[in-house]
Amino acid sequence: MNVIGKDVIHKSMGIGTIAKLDGNTMLVQFKTKDVKFIYPDAFKQFLAFINPNDAEEMAIELSTIDEQKKAALSARLSTPTDFSINKVQERKRDAKPNIAFKCNFCDGGIEKNGIGFNGVCSDAIIYNNIKVEQKTWCCSDDCACLQFLNGEISREDLVNMVDSGELICYESQMLKKWKAMAGIIQHGDRKGQPMHLNSVQTNSLCILTSREPYSAEEDRFIFAVFLVDQTYDGDDLDEGYVSTKSKFKIQLTSEQAHQLPFWKYHANGKQPEIPAWNSGLHRYITDEQAAQILRDIVKIKIGTEEEALTKEFFDTFCSITKIDANSLSQPNGALCR
Repeated sequence: MNVIGKDVIHKSMGIGTIAKLDGNTMLVQFKTKDVKFIYPDAFKQFLAFINPNDAEEMAIELSTIDEQKKAALSARLSTPTDFSINKVQERKRDAKPNIAFKCNFCDGGIEKNGIGFNGVCSDAIIYNNIKVEQKTWCCSDDCACLQFLNGEISREDLVNMVDSGELICYESQMLKKWKAMAGIIQHGDRKGQPMHLNSVQTNSLCILTSREPYSAEEDRFIFAVFLVDQTYDGDDLDEGYVSTKSKFKIQLTSEQAHQLPFWKYHANGKQPEIPAWNSGLHRYITDEQAAQILRDIVKIKIGTEEEALTKEFFDTFCSITKIDANSLSQPNGALCR
């Protein structure tokens, strides 16, 4: 659909005009400011075309995209994408079906859940991610946090962007949507193109990792895990992702997360004694490593409201992977070498 020059309406910013579409990032010019949205997802909830014919054409496009994604998932998976505790995958699991993501540290919402990743970062973290550690997305011209740091928009504007569904960053909504994205290429000839995942299976574990400012890579911790019930490898239009709607999702407080160092469980193929993530935003790990992580989360959650759920999560994962919990080995990651 050709959307450039089309008029749209937003529930709080009013009428605007689509000025640019670069990959899946769309720029809309409103009377008071220019705003970026994810295309075409923004038309599912936040934007609508003024022209009825344009609105109808977009509805058809969104429906077509949804059907294509469903068809691709059905063709790749031998079981339904909807998670069911009573339906264990019959097809052979890959050697490393579970996935760990490298996430920028985000303290947004930390006062509510003790870890963050659910709102706009504090001024100090925004400064660190851009000026000190120079995180790729945070330093991008498309990032609203950089505009805030440069004085182009206010913190109120930044918060309103998140509340209005505008693109800030994945981390700011990670523990709200429970969805981890492969990302968009930021440099080189393929800039703006979506990244892909490598056939992550449903009923596998997604591990979310980060590290605090001024800390070393060996201090990387696990702050949340969830059982994947929907996966998408990605294509030329959309990046890959994993997500969940099941009850099996656990977030840890900052104190709990620091008891769960990522490199206790994972090691690189080359120089396995050195905790170094290097390039890429995600890693694949074995069922045994994933089960070790869940077993240790059970220990950490003893005496908390999540104790029973965490234990059920671990038992369910062992059942899915046919792992004997009683004979599960000890971690042998880089920190154990």
